[in-house]
Amino acid sequence: MYSDLKPSFSFLILLFLCLQPLIFSLSTDASPPPTVCIVGSGIGGSSVAHFLRHYFHPSPSQPTPPNIKIFERSYVVGGRMATVSIGGESFEAGASILHPKNYHALNYSNLLGLKVKPPPASEDDDSMSLGIWDGKKFVFKTLQVDSKFPLVQKIVSYVNSFRIFFRYGFSLLKMGSFVESTVDSFLKYYESPERRPIFETVDEMLKWAGLYNLTTQTLQDELIGIKLSPLLIKELVTVITRINYGQSVYISGLAGAVSLAGSGGGLWSVDGGNWQMASGLINSSDVSLHLNEEIESISYLGEYYELNSTKRNSYSCEVAVVATPLDEVNIRFSPAVSIPERKLQHTHATFVRGLLNPFSSNLMKMIQLTKYFLEDQCQMHYWIAFLVQGCRQTE
Repeated sequence: MYSDLKPSFSFLILLFLCLQPLIFSLSTDASPPPTVCIVGSGIGGSSVAHFLRHYFHPSPSQPTPPNIKIFERSYVVGGRMATVSIGGESFEAGASILHPKNYHALNYSNLLGLKVKPPPASEDDDSMSLGIWDGKKFVFKTLQVDSKFPLVQKIVSYVNSFRIFFRYGFSLLKMGSFVESTVDSFLKYYESPERRPIFETVDEMLKWAGLYNLTTQTLQDELIGIKLSPLLIKELVTVITRINYGQSVYISGLAGAVSLAGSGGGLWSVDGGNWQMASGLINSSDVSLHLNEEIESISYLGEYYELNSTKRNSYSCEVAVVATPLDEVNIRFSPAVSIPERKLQHTHATFVRGLLNPFSSNLMKMIQLTKYFLEDQCQMHYWIAFLVQGCRQTE
């Protein structure tokens, strides 16, 4: 009996020794997961982390997802989606509104269970009307009737629409068509990855969507090219660009089109602050977050990138993503990266907390008039004011 077992046992030992190199080879074929370093925790950096997790599919050569590190020089995430707190209330200090066709933002909000902030009570108010002030008098003002009867309000609304059309003609429709066409071009970026090419440069990305030509001339030239009324450009378009970007109609046509798109209806925000989108994406993407750590140099060393921070820490990663404007950081690149010099317009938001004097005789007039203010190139002042009944718009 023992003589029968010995060959079997010897055979197993021999089989194991023969298969050992193969077993070792199979166990070491899978390369270690790459490390991805992302500089910036705004909506760009957080989106990169989210999509890296979303599009990762295990394979025999790469069974484990990448390690993701995010570096943020501030003490909070969110980047330009920032809020300030005054008197127990939070106010958006950066990206304050979102377009209804910003599908990524909508998907993020649904994925993270964020609550959409309802529009102001005045947005659906039929008593809202439009007035344009030149610094001395109203050059245009729609009718406003204090009536609770829906029929009367509807008639006044039709009359106001007719008066606005009489003033600007078909230019309002042309402007709407221009904005809609630009938004539709942006929507091409939502196509599936199989139908969307990989872009090497920003110019390629813009040309593919049909947006590049908007960057080659000013918004004013674009609007004149589509036969928009000079009066509409002066009284309304200039107001919108000043409010949104603090600039005139001489900005880039692409930036101007985005500004006009941000003046339409259906705009929304996240209750509690839009920064929650970036925070939620980071929390759900299993990343290593480094707050208060600024990256000061990025060097490509052939097989990997080396990142050095102001805290004298050094990090190695196979992929490095800079998700922050290069104009506003002092990162040293090796090899050097050519950054075209640009003239940027910085917009400053000032928040003032105070109490209104209810006994002021001009209080109601100011409540009715002062919502938006601008100064055009001729140094004339225009106010586009939403006249709302009551004191609801004191904030």
